[in-house]
Amino acid sequence: MLVMLTSRGIMTIKRSIYFLSWFFLFFMAAPDLDAQVKDFQTWWEVELNKQLSGKLDLSGEFEQRFKNNSTQYSRTLLTLAASYDALDYLSLAGGARSIFVMDREQQLHPRYRLHFDLTGRFDLSGFRFSLRSRLQYGFEDVVAFRYFSLNSFVNRNRLKAAYHIFGTKFDCFASLESWHGSDPESQWRTFAMRYAAGVRYSLNFSSRFSLRYILEDEFNVFNPMQLHVLVMGYDYSF
Repeated sequence: MLVMLTSRGIMTIKRSIYFLSWFFLFFMAAPDLDAQVKDFQTWWEVELNKQLSGKLDLSGEFEQRFKNNSTQYSRTLLTLAASYDALDYLSLAGGARSIFVMDREQQLHPRYRLHFDLTGRFDLSGFRFSLRSRLQYGFEDVVAFRYFSLNSFVNRNRLKAAYHIFGTKFDCFASLESWHGSDPESQWRTFAMRYAAGVRYSLNFSSRFSLRYILEDEFNVFNPMQLHVLVMGYDYSF
């Protein structure tokens, strides 16, 4: 019995290493675009989740970001969202986000985002795969909400895979996300790709810590950025 568990544990660890290594190959192969500005950032996240029923969940997230090699305050994000499991493999979600951005004159400016998500998921060979399509509407001022021409629609698509390491409290995960929107000539373009991989540790049934690395590339935009981001998060469910 011990031999069987040990063999299974070894196979699980090997699969987890292979899983993360495969996604890190995407990071290494990401294009290094000409005139691209690079920056290392750190993001801190705290999320609270409340399950209202077997299918309906509410969540609130506070996020703090630092830029310029993590030495300068960048922005604060506050997000409220709700999700509903319409089917075993399909969920709907929507939310609102307030963003406070620091400009070069060290002044904060508010921005606002609304989003709607459609997420499909399935399990295969111990992995949980999910595909999320998000429609996001952004505006700079509440007064300008009704002036659609002053604001922007963005479509974000994210493919994510997660795997629980058997016999431990650890889960590893990786994702690939693309941003799509309209340029000044009203042409629909892909303007960013985000690659991420990380690990989550379950302290108990309610509390989880996470650590992940993000590589984000912008293109088809003025002064494109390449971000290397270390994200530390904590979420609590009650």
